[in-house]
Order: sequence, then C-alpha cells, then structure tokens
Amino acid sequence: MIMKFAHIADPHLGREQFQQPFRYRDYLEAFKQAIERAIEEKVDFILLAGDLFHVSKPSPRAIRDAVEVLGVAKKKDIPIFAIEGNHDKTIRETSIYDLLEHLGLIYTIGIKKTPREGEFQRSIKKGNLYLVYGVFGDIEIYGLRHNNRWQLIKNGQNILKTLFKGRPNSILMLHQAIDYLAEGTPYKDAFDLKLSEIPDGFGYYALGHIHMKKELKKGESGLSGDIIYPGSLERTEIREASHRIVYDRKLTLKKLEENIKGFYIVEDFEPQFVEINTRPFYNVLIKGNSKSELKNKVSEIKNYVERDSIVIITLEGVVRGGVHVNEFYDLLKDWELAYYNFNNRVSSEAIGVDPTKTVDELLDEILSDFEKEVFSQLVSEPKYFSEELDNFVVWLMDKYKHSKISEKKGSGEEKAEDEKEKSRPKPKPPKVGTIDAWLGMR
Repeated sequence: MIMKFAHIADPHLGREQFQQPFRYRDYLEAFKQAIERAIEEKVDFILLAGDLFHVSKPSPRAIRDAVEVLGVAKKKDIPIFAIEGNHDKTIRETSIYDLLEHLGLIYTIGIKKTPREGEFQRSIKKGNLYLVYGVFGDIEIYGLRHNNRWQLIKNGQNILKTLFKGRPNSILMLHQAIDYLAEGTPYKDAFDLKLSEIPDGFGYYALGHIHMKKELKKGESGLSGDIIYPGSLERTEIREASHRIVYDRKLTLKKLEENIKGFYIVEDFEPQFVEINTRPFYNVLIKGNSKSELKNKVSEIKNYVERDSIVIITLEGVVRGGVHVNEFYDLLKDWELAYYNFNNRVSSEAIGVDPTKTVDELLDEILSDFEKEVFSQLVSEPKYFSEELDNFVVWLMDKYKHSKISEKKGSGEEKAEDEKEKSRPKPKPPKVGTIDAWLGMR
C-alpha cells in the first residue's frame, strides 16, 4: 500500500511569547498552515507528536481554536494520531486530549485504562491496562506520551523495548529527547533516551520535543527507520532565530537555514521537509567598548532587519561605568518592529575568566556531578515545575536510598540490615512480567 502522511510536532497553541498577544496568533497561524498544507498534499493521515498546547490546562480560547483547526482535517476524513507531550500531560489520567478525542478530532495512542477499538484504533492488553495503537490500512502507529528518563529506564529495564516490537510497516511516535540528536538544544545534558535505547524494527520514528529540525537516517543510526524531529512550528527561544547579526569590527548577517520552521510529508517512509511562513526573528550581538560606539552600532543595523519582525539585541563589551538598556530602547522605537528587547552583557571592568574555556568546562569547575544531575532533572519552565515536582521527588528519594545503601557497605550495619531485610515479608511478584510494575504507576 502506498501511503502518505504528515508528521507535525510542538505547535504550542495558546502561548503568548514575551507576553505579547500577537504571538498567540503567530503560533495559531503556524498550526493552521501546517494542517492546511498537509491537506493540500493529500495525506492519508497526520501524526501529531506532542505539545499541541503550551500548557496542560489551556484557555477556552486555545481549545476553541484547536477544535476549529483540527476540524478542518476531520471534514476531509483525515485521521490525526496524537501523543501527549510534557506540556500537554497532567498528573492525572485525563488531559485535554480526552476532550478532543471525544469530539472525534484526534486518536490518542499509548497506555490507557480502557481499550479503544474502532476504524483507526486497536488495543493490546498489558497487565491491567491497554496499549492503544493506531491503524490505517496495513500501517500500525505505536506511541507513548512523554516520560522522564527515570520512568523509561527503571532498574536496568528498558520500558520502551519491553512495550514495543517494531515491524517494517509500523511507526513509533515519541515525545522524548535523544542524546545523539540533542546537540545545540536545551536537552543536550538533560536527554530522556540514548540512541541505543530506542526499539528497533520500525519503518519510521516520528519524534517531538526537540524544537529544532533534526534528521538521523537509518544508515547512520543503525535502526530500521529514519529518526525525524520536525522541530516546533514557531520559534520558542533565541536559539531558534531565523537570522543572526554580529557587529564587532564589522557587521555580518546570516540567515540560519538550520532553523527553518515547518513539518514533514512522508511518502512510503521517505521524509520531505515542508517549510511554513513564520515571523522573522533576529538574534543580534553588538560589541563595543564605549556607550557611544554601542549606540551607533545599534542605529546602523536598522537597514538589516525586516519590518514587523522580532529583534533581540545582546550588548557586549567593557564600558567604564557600564550601561543601562533603558538608554537604548528609544533607538528602535520607529523601526516598525513587532517586538524588540535587549540583553545586557556589558561589564564595567574586565572579568577574570579564562577565554579559552567553554561554558561546559567552566561549569565542570563549579558544579559536582551530582549537582549537574539535579539541575538536569529540574530543566523546566517555572510555571510547569509543579507538574513535574512529584516525579523529581521520587527520583531524589531513589538517589538518596541508593546513597545510604552505599554508605553501609563494608560497615557493621550491612550485616544487621541484611538480617532485617530477610525478616521482612516479601512482596508478591507482578502477575504478568516486570512491565506491570511500571504500568501500575500510570
């Protein structure tokens, strides 16, 4: 069967980046473009690899807009298979995806308490729960909502490889950061999975979570199919800027082709990236050693940025007495920009930092391995931290428990603890394999 599908990830509907209402419309427009373009390409189905919304409890407006856009695909009888990203999921079983599924707009796949059986869904019983997967013709679509690394790799057991057995005509959809592909992203030191931990056997791996377009062909990965991240549909941080300007001794302007935004059209498991139109976003670095030099250089970049774009300017240098960014805002007020702001890295005197060392090397000198591991577990925007707090506490207690056991090794306490352990009643083993222990906590 010749099949064609769209692979979309990370729309983040409802976000007002920089607390600017126009950014809400930008994120919505990017999602509309992707769905409409997929329909124009006459796809058989659409994959939505997580983070449809920016928060797990979206506003009524964001829900209404999502329903409207998803409804365009439904009217064309194009099924959408979806998984929850870290921004979508809740600590409870239900999420906003349940409402969208009830309305017939999406088909959620993953671990569920109740089975799904219908034209586009099937279920496999796993202990007391069900692995729900999507079907389209002879294509099977498997997936799982976002999980932290400690949930996926527990006591040496790889949950993904236990749950999923790939076949040539199957797809695996995940919302996770893979170490090999996390370079240059916020997930470089906070990845969820190693490449070697991905189950083999699938014809295509549809990933979300990393907001930059990434491709790893099957010939390079050693897996049976390509691993693909479309990236987010809109720019979510300065590292995803569309243009880079550096003005030191001379001015250089570069369009960052690696940061183009869009999604993939996949025909017979061969992916082709489709670019969508998004607002220009400029990352500008201006260096100078006097206030007047910095101001002159800011004024000169006007002819290099587009109207109605976003511009983030970083000022850098050593200026006697330093500078305050309030002195620079008026320079941009008549440029007809959608939004602009400044980062101030100007110091009033030289700082004794070894210029030959990278940021990672400097952090290695400051932080212990355990401190770096703690910070990697806490990588999250503050407003979402509470949703991950329970997971972090469990991880921390687990680390503490193993630490205490290590301290007892070789001491007189070890023998006493062994005797105490023998006297404790043994828990009953899971009825259907060790995977049940993981399924039971869902």
